[in-house]
Amino acid sequence: MSAPEKLKLLAVTGGVPRYLEEIDPGLTAEQNIQRLCFTSGGLLFREFDQIFHDIFSRRAKAYRKVAAALAAGPLTVSQISQVLGQERGGTLASVADDLAAVGFVSRETSVDPATGQTLPRGVRYRLCDNYLRFYLRCIEPSRQAIEKGLFKWMPLEARPGWDSLMGLQFENLVLGNLAVVLDRAGLASVPMLNAGPFYQPRKASCGGCQIDLLARPRHSLYVFEVKFRKQIDKSVIKEVKEKIRRLRLPRDLSVRTGLVYQGELHPEIESAGYFDFLLPFSDLLK
Repeated sequence: MSAPEKLKLLAVTGGVPRYLEEIDPGLTAEQNIQRLCFTSGGLLFREFDQIFHDIFSRRAKAYRKVAAALAAGPLTVSQISQVLGQERGGTLASVADDLAAVGFVSRETSVDPATGQTLPRGVRYRLCDNYLRFYLRCIEPSRQAIEKGLFKWMPLEARPGWDSLMGLQFENLVLGNLAVVLDRAGLASVPMLNAGPFYQPRKASCGGCQIDLLARPRHSLYVFEVKFRKQIDKSVIKEVKEKIRRLRLPRDLSVRTGLVYQGELHPEIESAGYFDFLLPFSDLLK
């Protein structure tokens, strides 16, 4: 299979061995996804309810609600409460932490890029299980039609919001394989103070900023942008420059940049020489 086909399968299954066992290599990625997800007898059509029932039993509904709230992207407990229309309290935080404990959600702590220190506040929760997000975004909205055998097959790329969904799924794969990414960038032997996604809320003194992957060794800073698009425009250079400009950094701190991507790069991205590392998805598979 080609790298783009493998990416589709990983975006749906998250690389879970039990799900990968069901892949028929004689079929295309889309045919496999159609068989597993969009037919009433498909393993991944049934799996979601089974997972939540087996793990959370009678409290499955509460955990499912929080997972659904996180399907659109990372949120703080306060933001989860706003999405669900519930009061913020220990219950929501406990549910989010339980989802993290079983590996469905990751806790993203805020980091000071200037020092590499973890900050005590600003924890966000990310739905890091790719299958759960795919189910909530793509399968569940069509569940009744699938059960009745009325679901009409359509190309995955034609689905509403497909690019934004794949952006989140691709980002999950990158963040879930940090060691591979850092190795391909030649940083495997560099001791890291911190590495992970970075979020800086908008304040009066500085603009908001979100960095897909920030890696902080002792004497430098690595800023990685993660992109999934058919065509990756040269405007990505301007985007990353602006993000770095909004960071509060010591003047003597070296900053290097990387682009982890799936898609076709605009020729000027490489010729501009702005990014220190260009890492296509196919390189991460090697």
